[in-house]
Amino acid sequence: MLCEMCKKREALVHLTSTTCGESGPREQHFCQECADEYFAQMPGMNASRGLICLSDWYRSKLYDLLELEHPEVFDYSTTEACQRGAELARLFLKKHLAKDGIELNEDGFIMLWTDFNCSHHFYSRADEYKRRKG
Repeated sequence: MLCEMCKKREALVHLTSTTCGESGPREQHFCQECADEYFAQMPGMNASRGLICLSDWYRSKLYDLLELEHPEVFDYSTTEACQRGAELARLFLKKHLAKDGIELNEDGFIMLWTDFNCSHHFYSRADEYKRRKG
């Protein structure tokens, strides 16, 4: 698959994003060079965006705690539910990072926030929540 920006190089970075309340995910495909250019304009998504991320163990531990405290975070069926859930999850992550002694500047927090709330791990949990709700 070719990069959708330059249409020359192979797409190595694949993004799937959902807007709360939308009917389906939006996919974007970039080569590494175009992805760096695209992300350079967004805080926390610069060329070093993969420099820090949560370990699978820590992310899973946080998801388990989040699911116990705020299971509604995994409900993204409406715009309002998604916005409430995102804010709850953001505050939850800040609280637990501070509790665990992990200090970050805003750019670093956004990198971890993105890893926590915008990854396939989150959406797998959200799909499971949706399945259980029926």
